[in-house]
Amino acid sequence: MITLGLMVSVNSTAALMVDGEIVACGCEDRFTRQKSVSAYPKNSIDFCLKYAGASTDQIDYVMLPYKDIDFTNPVQWITNYDATYSMEDKIREQHEYYKPLLIEKRDVDYLEIFKEKIIPERMEIIKRSRNGDFLDTCIEEHLGIGRNKVMRLDHHASHKYYALYSNCALKDPSLIFCMEGYGGESNGSVTVYRNRKMSVLYKTPYCWIARLYRYITLLLGMKSNEHEYKVMGLAPYSSGYTLKKPLEIFRETAYVDGLEIKFKHKPKDIYFYFKEKLEPYRFDGIAGALQRYTEEIICEWVRNAIIQTGVKDVVFTGGVAQNIKAMMELKEIPELDSLWVGATSSDESTAMGVLFQGAHERGIYLKTLKDVYLGSEYDEETIQKFITSKRLNEKYKVVENPEIYDIARRLESGEVMARFCGRAEFGARALGNRSILANPAYPNIVRIINEKIKNRDFWMPFAPVILHERHKDYLVNGKDIESPYMTIGFESTELARKHLPGALHPYDYTARPQILRETDNPSYYSLIKAFEKLTGIGGLLNTSFNLHGEPIVHSLQDALYVFEKSSLDFLQLGNNLIIKE
Repeated sequence: MITLGLMVSVNSTAALMVDGEIVACGCEDRFTRQKSVSAYPKNSIDFCLKYAGASTDQIDYVMLPYKDIDFTNPVQWITNYDATYSMEDKIREQHEYYKPLLIEKRDVDYLEIFKEKIIPERMEIIKRSRNGDFLDTCIEEHLGIGRNKVMRLDHHASHKYYALYSNCALKDPSLIFCMEGYGGESNGSVTVYRNRKMSVLYKTPYCWIARLYRYITLLLGMKSNEHEYKVMGLAPYSSGYTLKKPLEIFRETAYVDGLEIKFKHKPKDIYFYFKEKLEPYRFDGIAGALQRYTEEIICEWVRNAIIQTGVKDVVFTGGVAQNIKAMMELKEIPELDSLWVGATSSDESTAMGVLFQGAHERGIYLKTLKDVYLGSEYDEETIQKFITSKRLNEKYKVVENPEIYDIARRLESGEVMARFCGRAEFGARALGNRSILANPAYPNIVRIINEKIKNRDFWMPFAPVILHERHKDYLVNGKDIESPYMTIGFESTELARKHLPGALHPYDYTARPQILRETDNPSYYSLIKAFEKLTGIGGLLNTSFNLHGEPIVHSLQDALYVFEKSSLDFLQLGNNLIIKE
């Protein structure tokens, strides 16, 4: 059986399942080169089908995680919202749409306010759609598949099924927590997975942590729905006195009571309420208080559920699971035995999650994800043709089949490399195949990478990839928590601060590691092992292969573009090194 899963929202995504196994998954931004793109994921669909060698008439079902979400007026899709809206646009949205609607209780027409953002071609699709549902029309026109083969399943549940079946160490029973911004009928839930069945203990549409984080991000002068991670990175710089008052303000609103999330006081509008309340306080204190409040809510919520059910193995998913510092605090509560967070817990994951959900509910045998290298790849013949066509031998030194220790020695000396090998990773984290790598102990390596390539905010950390057998040397991990996808934070050891300083948070020395087993990615592992033999350091600095503000590279041309636009020292394309001299 062949089923296609589609997520159409921020960073639209397609995934393909063949006989219970995910064989391909692609995020549309990699193809369009437009970050946070909201579009029908035509390119991603075409890639998945091509990779699997499948034709459209072989698709048994198209599955959508939108059972309870209305697509007759998809503003986000019509305007390509997060990809095209600037900071100014998002602030204008608060003043000209949400304030009249939520505070002044006036009817306002969103598309009239933002008529310059409307994409005419997309409006045309809606006009010719029956019942105004553009997604059915896109599927029918692109794939020739009628509505009888389109299944709509619960969005919020799709998050949970992705988290469940992305877990290679799945425990039965487990507690599954899902916390997101908007999920239809619910955006927060507690579920017990026992004997292969899901039992929902609690769900609510009023779990507002994701929305709160979104609008505080905007109030702090950063782009909501994109820069929340920057607020999280800023939070450790706050001190006790700067965060005390903002924290009191956050605590006056939502709180945890048993499994429920309740309100002492529920503001009519998040943005303007906190704009007024937080105006006297410093930006670092606000960021620190928001992060502390988020951690308090999550830890108490999970603790209460463990005590009530006796189930100590936890899976956390939904957009809030992307908060690696909150996950770091959660894993340390004494009631918890294990914690799993998938590679990407935001909406991209529902393209796979809806496939797992549909197959699980029909009793089809499912294979858990063994890894997330599910994207495109290029064979050596294609790479060689590309090198020849671009005359790279004339511009650079090209080394075929380099010795792995030659690469490791370059890293040891302080050179910065980009690695473009094998299948691309799914999700927001580069996990070695589309990564920029460097010696984490090299003096000023963070400044070097920022000046050469990334141009990141000065307070933002890079992350380490660490050999699994060395993770206890570098990480405080008494519960042996698995972290193969850079989704959980850890306190670091003294040795880590000597070996990996460039890959730790510059203020609190915490790490967001990829803990790598040899079976996860043998060639990547071999490179780090060679570096370890030369230096004694069992890890590298790893950041995504892209320029600041752009999606991770997708094609060979993308890789060359970043290489030539930056000051990267060398590029690995498959079995070839392209070296600037």
